[in-house]
Amino acid sequence: MRVPTVEGCPPFGPKPLRPPRQPSRGESSNTTIIGFIRHAARSFAVFLGLALSGRAAPQDPIDQQLSRILKQIQSGDLRDARSGLLQALAQTPGDPRIFNLLGVVEAQENNFMAAQSDFEKAIKAAPRFSAPYINLGRLYQERSNEPHALENARTTYTKLLAFEPANVEANYQAAVVEHRLGLFTQSLQHLSRLPADAQGRSPALALRCADLTGLGRVAEAQKTAKQLAATQDLAETDVVSIVPGLIEHHSEEMALDLLQSLASRGLASPHSLHRLAALAEARGQFQQARDALEKDLQSEAPGVPVLTQLARISYRAHDLDGALGYLARARDLAPENAAVHFFFGVICIEQKLPPEAKKSLSEAVRLDPTNPYYNYALGAVLVGQKNPDEATPYFRKYVKSKPEDPRGRFALGVAYYEASQPDLARQEFAAIAGRPETRFGVELYLSRLAIDNEQLDEALKHLKNALAANPVAPDGYAESGLVHIRRNEFAAAEKDLEHAVKLAPDHYLSNLRLLMLYQRTKDPRAAAQSERVDQLRKAGEQKEVLLMRSLEIRPY
Repeated sequence: MRVPTVEGCPPFGPKPLRPPRQPSRGESSNTTIIGFIRHAARSFAVFLGLALSGRAAPQDPIDQQLSRILKQIQSGDLRDARSGLLQALAQTPGDPRIFNLLGVVEAQENNFMAAQSDFEKAIKAAPRFSAPYINLGRLYQERSNEPHALENARTTYTKLLAFEPANVEANYQAAVVEHRLGLFTQSLQHLSRLPADAQGRSPALALRCADLTGLGRVAEAQKTAKQLAATQDLAETDVVSIVPGLIEHHSEEMALDLLQSLASRGLASPHSLHRLAALAEARGQFQQARDALEKDLQSEAPGVPVLTQLARISYRAHDLDGALGYLARARDLAPENAAVHFFFGVICIEQKLPPEAKKSLSEAVRLDPTNPYYNYALGAVLVGQKNPDEATPYFRKYVKSKPEDPRGRFALGVAYYEASQPDLARQEFAAIAGRPETRFGVELYLSRLAIDNEQLDEALKHLKNALAANPVAPDGYAESGLVHIRRNEFAAAEKDLEHAVKLAPDHYLSNLRLLMLYQRTKDPRAAAQSERVDQLRKAGEQKEVLLMRSLEIRPY
């Protein structure tokens, strides 16, 4: 029997181009870092010329028959290909090329065990026939989540390289497998056996970069990454395949640079642009993150997820106007998206736009009435707009939804206090006394209840506890200053109030108390302080700020 050649039997790819699989929970990215086997159009099999194109037409009838079958496989006509192969096998029993192509068909139809059996039959019939080794190895790689699959793939390539040590595909795929097994040194050794031109191609450079990073050879990895970014055949799949491993080995900047190279050269898909944006955002490089997502907006119709991601990045970069702009577009696209209305409303609070905040948060609650955070935020706005009676139902919803969170009861207590229901307020505060999450706010409001009853000693005791819980919040010093004013302890009051204004120059209550002190003591600074208070009043007093700060609501 004539020994078949490699060119007659291609690997069982190609597969459609798609982003590499990301590591699952608890899975090291070492086992998923390289996705080349799913992309035959990018694999080193191309360099081997494994397809029949470019060869002289086969002369033997069996060669002609296999050539037709191969074209059927390549066009996806697997049913006729299988029928033709079975006929050929009946005519030429034991031909390894037929077993190999049968394995290709079975693999394309995801019949792993049958494909494995066919490739093994081909190897047994012709032990020095390289194609079934390649196909069997890649079959194991496709099933890499199964126990010992990668080890079996490595063994298969090792057997092939034992009689054909210069086989490009086998060396490359062995390097891929060894990288995924964490055998970075061995992977580099196989890469070094590739021809010089192959070593300089994008897939090999990417794998080399990943290997060097895994070994901690950072300087060499960075040099290779620069070569990769500049190579003419740079491909998205090569970069995104190694990004998880670079991040795992604390080379985020290298991963960011490579993704940026894709974006700069117009090679980045939305998947890569989002990955670039997420990585840049995580590193606090907000403008780079926004630029990446803006490219995504330019490449396709804007979607709500991209717009909200841009809004979040803008918000974190303290560009609140920009965040509102993105959210307004998202709201137009998805008016029934409660999260967008919520995000918009919370930013309106920070922008001192209470009517807009109330409108957006009311819509968020209408769309998602059970969401505790939406209810809490709307309640906070209503308290700030001096509508505490309207706020209490929303805080009750929060308490009902999250009874273990003392911040809900604190907010409800504040609403009762602002609604002039001191007994109900004191009841809520007493229920969460001693909880560290709300200790400052509770002690502050207990002091206010005591001040209202002229229990100034009791008030100072609560304020002492409040300042111990949070010595950098101006509210405690503002209230302490008020108590000292009422006790005619003007020097102590001035000390507290000046400290409060130093902590927060625009804090309305601290400035108001300081004006009271100046007026009481006929201080010549009263006129200037009065103008200052008027300025702050026009800017808008925000009683909901303490509530929002207490819960630390994230609007995204």
